[in-house]
Amino acid sequence: MPRIDAYTLMKILAGIGGLALVFVLLSSMGGKPKPWEADSPRYIVGEMASFERSFPSAPLPEVTLETPEGQVSLSQMAAGKVLVLNLWATWCAPCVEELPSLAALQEELGDDYLVLAAAQEGGDGSRQRAMLERIGAEELGVALDPKLALSRALGDGRLTLPVTAIYDARGRRIGVLRRPADWSSPEAVRLVRTIGAGELPR
Repeated sequence: MPRIDAYTLMKILAGIGGLALVFVLLSSMGGKPKPWEADSPRYIVGEMASFERSFPSAPLPEVTLETPEGQVSLSQMAAGKVLVLNLWATWCAPCVEELPSLAALQEELGDDYLVLAAAQEGGDGSRQRAMLERIGAEELGVALDPKLALSRALGDGRLTLPVTAIYDARGRRIGVLRRPADWSSPEAVRLVRTIGAGELPR
């Protein structure tokens, strides 16, 4: 077996020691949040855990809705406000179940925000109005999208309800939730207020 001189042995031991130190440092850092994460709370949690961020942010669809006041463009209704846009239908049980929480969200947020439930069906609005009154969500008002323009804009070619998208005050889509949720929950209110403050949720 060849002999190793003392100088070479010291270099080998120093190298091994350095690798061990690096391993210990990396191991100790692995479970800790990064500094920018520690100061930035997560908002896409709880009821909002399935909220999908939109990359890139899509613009507000150029859609006209039928309301008791006549035909009104979506951009006109939401001008300058954070928009929580919910797509529903009277035949969709999960949609109907979440509508009262959307009405509660509007009451909680106030006039700087617009919570809009757009029914993906036609008619004169009487069925939708009766449904909203029956479940105590008449504050949402009646808005019809009989041509399903919003479903096409937010969906993948299929009419899957409920769907809720959130747009900032500049009309940019921040994200979409493709399942029912309790929109009166603290997580939902916090998420919408975060967007209203001009921050991007994570």
